[in-house]
Amino acid sequence: MSLFTSLQNGVSGLNAASAGLNTTSHNLANTKTAGYTRQQNIQKDMYYQTFKVTNNATMKVGMGTYVADVRQIRDMFLDKEYRLQVSRQSFYEKQVECEQEVEDIFGETEGVEFRNSMESIWEAVQNLSTNPESVVNRQLFIAQCESFIETAKNAYNAITKYQTGLNNEVAKQVKEINSIADQIADLNKVIAEKEAAGIENANDYRDQRNLLMDKLAGYTYYTYNEDVDGKVQIYIDDAPLVIETKSFHMKTESATQTGMYNVVWEDSGFGEVYNTDEAYSTAKKTDTGSLLGILTARGKKNAVYSDIPQQPDPNDTKYQKTDGSFNQDLYDEDYGKYKDKVELYNNTTGNSILTQAEAQFDLLIHGVVTMLNDIFCPNVKDDSGSSKIQFNTAVEGTTKDEVGNDITFKLDATKKYKILDVKNTPVGADDDETIGTELFTRTGSSRYTKITLTGQVYADNYTDEDGNQIGLAKDNGDGTFTLYVYNEENVTIEKGTDGKYTYVEHGDDYTEKTSMYTITNLQINPDILADYSLLPIKANSAGGDSGAYAQEIYKEILTAWKSDFAVLDPNTKTSYTYDEYYNEMIGNFGSKGKVWQTVVDNQEKLAQEVESKRQQVSGVSTDEELTSLLTYQHAYNAASRYINVVNQMLEHLIERLG
Repeated sequence: MSLFTSLQNGVSGLNAASAGLNTTSHNLANTKTAGYTRQQNIQKDMYYQTFKVTNNATMKVGMGTYVADVRQIRDMFLDKEYRLQVSRQSFYEKQVECEQEVEDIFGETEGVEFRNSMESIWEAVQNLSTNPESVVNRQLFIAQCESFIETAKNAYNAITKYQTGLNNEVAKQVKEINSIADQIADLNKVIAEKEAAGIENANDYRDQRNLLMDKLAGYTYYTYNEDVDGKVQIYIDDAPLVIETKSFHMKTESATQTGMYNVVWEDSGFGEVYNTDEAYSTAKKTDTGSLLGILTARGKKNAVYSDIPQQPDPNDTKYQKTDGSFNQDLYDEDYGKYKDKVELYNNTTGNSILTQAEAQFDLLIHGVVTMLNDIFCPNVKDDSGSSKIQFNTAVEGTTKDEVGNDITFKLDATKKYKILDVKNTPVGADDDETIGTELFTRTGSSRYTKITLTGQVYADNYTDEDGNQIGLAKDNGDGTFTLYVYNEENVTIEKGTDGKYTYVEHGDDYTEKTSMYTITNLQINPDILADYSLLPIKANSAGGDSGAYAQEIYKEILTAWKSDFAVLDPNTKTSYTYDEYYNEMIGNFGSKGKVWQTVVDNQEKLAQEVESKRQQVSGVSTDEELTSLLTYQHAYNAASRYINVVNQMLEHLIERLG
């Protein structure tokens, strides 16, 4: 080996030590830099030169060393775990945030807790029962009912306003995700260009990209991989977000009926970004990301009471055959439909804290309103106890349309209808003893369609104690009769091909809610507000109690108020009174909030633990780097001395032998 070769070896040592000093200094300079990953030089031997071959061995001499790579010290498994935990934490933070908003709304609705308005109705009924002839008590009761509806609307509208207001946050996060995707795609291009020659690694650009990927995990869960060129490919539920140097954007679309934003892919043809038609699942990793957290908590629509499926009651007379036996097949059919509705509820309405709050609250208001209306305006129950009557012949008469014109209305003898009990219903305190005036009315529908007939109508199974059929229409005393037919929910009045009007039934998925007793569709009957005497509180003269006040209606109200009226959730069996229902509803929200907050706290700890492990691997330790700095400094000095020795040897040979 020549001395010049030895000199080259020394120079390679100087270069390697110098590169090590530069890398270590770079690490120390970025100790506090967010997202910085510790770098490390990988040194390798240069080639070996053979200078002698014997029978026993081949003698080689090394030609020095070089820095083969400046690598980042990262653990890809810890990166993926950290991003998963952060993503899950972000999801549940949104659930907690929305749950707290619901609690705030019900806790303070324009300065008054909603519970107070329920208690006020209860107290007003008690006062009215003790002195029903008092106009003051009557006015107070109606005023409390009006306040009840107003407070309920304020609470419900506050939820829907907050729900719609989340559109802004959805749009903001979509914009942020698109921006991050663009930046990652740009960095992919830069990294690939820098590393194309295989001379250096674009480590600082990789740090920027990893920091963006950490940030992206807070918004949405994703999977990713890195190709041989150093470019990452990012997917959200199999749809590409970043492929090499191209990013794919999301956008928001406003739903036609609700105005709520859906998040869809802009131009990749993948449709909606997330499947929000299934309940979120830890196993499927669908409880991840703040964007999906918002969409889940918000739901897709403003829910109403009909979104909560009601289990069929085996005691319902509809399951009673004509021979009195139980119709098991019909019940099984209805129960199967009910189970399907429960599954749908769990995946949609029950999966969102806001839609669940809307539906459960609306069910409570619907229950109170219909209970009071049904007591003030009771419908007929036939001999079997069914609230629906089947006429023994087809019915046809006249009524008024919306503008007051006479129209012909017909009722089918094969169908069943709800009819006002004209003989037993309470009447108003006015001179006409008006009947059928409900307290709470729907803005898009009256309680009854009043059909004028030329004769009385009957039902075979509606008889008195002697077996005589009871007339269903009110005798007007002039040869005409008025039949009060209840306008059922999800039923509309439409004109047939024969020019006559009749009822048309719609399913539970009917989107037009004007026929329903929902919060947004309710008001105190304007007729009662204009004339308090129309409130039905007096006994019906048709029942022989003319002039007396109907004390039994207050007993019915007070009894019904303390009786079970509904289950809170179709997945439970416990039925509650109105007060219990409200308390349980609020308590259930609080319990969910506590569970979600616990999840958030646990996820935060997990993320911190994983981040701590990441920092142990990737973070810069000042002590370790100072040790490396001294090591490379000694290596540099050693290489320098080695070169000096070789230099002296060359000088000696040249001067003595030259």
